Amino acid sequence: MTSDEPRRRMDAARVRAELTVQDLWLRYVALGGTGDAFDLDGYLQGLVPLETFQQDILAQALNEALEDSYRAYRVPLSSLPPGDAVDEPLRRFVDDLLDRGPPASPEQSEPPAHHSE
Repeated sequence: MTSDEPRRRMDAARVRAELTVQDLWLRYVALGGTGDAFDLDGYLQGLVPLETFQQDILAQALNEALEDSYRAYRVPLSSLPPGDAVDEPLRRFVDDLLDRGPPASPEQSEPPAHHSE
């Protein structure tokens, strides 16, 4: 891999995820990136360097954007297979929550006060 290839791959991923540089920068900053939008744009164009750790944060932001993009194009199944092992614990948890009903408010959880006259 050439030294310029990671930058090219990141810019290609940005285009694939249909992100503007500004959108990518917002995702990058949300993950702890410290560069500004000009640094990011300059890096993607091959004009300025970006520290290795900052490149990793940028790569993570791009990977998350690609995953979001991928999920948006997924075709939902008409029904889940019976006994789907992955979803079963979640399904039981949700059913459990629904069976219990809403949590009691703090006023409802305290016993009524008795007034002595």
